[in-house]
Amino acid sequence: MDAATRRPSVADLANYVDERFEEGVDRVDRAIFTDPELFELEMEKIWEGNWIYLAHESQIPNPNDYMTLFMGRTPIILVRDPDGVAINAFVNACGHRGTTLLREGCGNRADYSCPFHGWVFDT
Repeated sequence: MDAATRRPSVADLANYVDERFEEGVDRVDRAIFTDPELFELEMEKIWEGNWIYLAHESQIPNPNDYMTLFMGRTPIILVRDPDGVAINAFVNACGHRGTTLLREGCGNRADYSCPFHGWVFDT
């Protein structure tokens, strides 16, 4: 595989950074924020391949409080259980057709209804 067709690696990130501190230079190439191949590498190595912080428990303090967010590219519902003790995480999609269950960013509810067929899921 030649350099033109090879996927970027973590080592390639050095090509996007100019760190000549002794000369007062500390720059990051803008392409690091827009390169689709680097995005895929970041998703694979960081957001989809490791444990990541989703939220602090104080963000959903009450029974049935929830928030929606993404874990990499996977939509998640983070919810406090009805007893107010445990915090659970679920994929924010109906198991039947994959329809998004909650579109609001946060709130409080005891169950979630699929808008496609009306399937109901509890916390």
